[in-house]
Amino acid sequence: MRTCDTSSNFNGLGMNARIVSVFVLLAVSAFGSFFPLLANKWRFIRLPSRVLALIKQFGTGVILATAYIHLLGEAQTSLTSPCLGGVWEDYSWSSAICLMGTFTMFSIEIFVQHLVNRKHRKALAKEDRTENDLHVYFDNDSKEEYQVQQRSRSVGSGALARAVSQVPSVPSIAQASIVHGSLGVEEESKRDESKKGEEALKKLTSLFLLEFGIVFHSVFVGLSLAIAGEEFNTLFVAISFHQFFEGIGLASRFATTSWPPNMRMVPWIFSTLYSLTTPVGIAVGLGVRHFYLDNSTGTLIVVGVFDSFCAGLLIYNCLVELMAPDFLVEMQHSSGKTLVTSYMLLVTGTAVMALIGKWA
Repeated sequence: MRTCDTSSNFNGLGMNARIVSVFVLLAVSAFGSFFPLLANKWRFIRLPSRVLALIKQFGTGVILATAYIHLLGEAQTSLTSPCLGGVWEDYSWSSAICLMGTFTMFSIEIFVQHLVNRKHRKALAKEDRTENDLHVYFDNDSKEEYQVQQRSRSVGSGALARAVSQVPSVPSIAQASIVHGSLGVEEESKRDESKKGEEALKKLTSLFLLEFGIVFHSVFVGLSLAIAGEEFNTLFVAISFHQFFEGIGLASRFATTSWPPNMRMVPWIFSTLYSLTTPVGIAVGLGVRHFYLDNSTGTLIVVGVFDSFCAGLLIYNCLVELMAPDFLVEMQHSSGKTLVTSYMLLVTGTAVMALIGKWA
């Protein structure tokens, strides 16, 4: 393994600008990640659902470019650095670790889907038992009514009067029907709530891993900005756009997701975490500016491995959970104009974020 340069890139200049960058990026990240949520909640800035759906496609493109250009691209740079050498030169580790991230996401998806399906089967079995009990109850009532009618044919009018008195009255039959109907409505309501909860669990898992992949990367973005040398100004501007568009991409997904009542705060928590990570990374970087070496072997390996793994998570998430359902399922019956507009916004978001990757 080759020896890497042990000197810090920090040149001691522009300290005030670096401190200001903490608050600027906090504001930019918060604006990008909270605006779609607020636009979906507050009437005076509420955007039509169609506009939010289009913003969502732009955001999907941003996330896709983040995975390929900002995460996987930077991971390849780190893990192929001449500072490493040795085993890191003999294999395409960034691609292999990215593949591990993809399979990890796929395995989690299978596991969650299995749990959801098993829970759903148990709920259906319970419903079937309830319905069978109700059928037995009402079938017994019908049988008793038939027996009364048979007895009334075989006996005289006096016996008929006694038999008729045993037949359930119209109000009681109606009441039984109402009970049966209300139980059916109640079971249907429970089934709908259960289905929404299961869908929310799958969606929550997907969004959590999406958030994890982006947030983890944002910490390293903040660290690199804090100790940047002469390129600080250029990097600062590029990262500002990076954080804004990435926040839009995440929050547009949060805003267009139907959250169950007990999870309504989750998107706000996710947006808050995203807003804080890069500023926190900058603050930490400034604190360790004389000790943090972005070209040391340890830093290159840690950043390269985590960027590769997170890239695998985001690539799977973006292609399987975001793009495929949107374009191949939800837009199946959409007009050609809507489909083309959504596709162009997807491409635009990808292109914009890929371009920003030249500097950040």
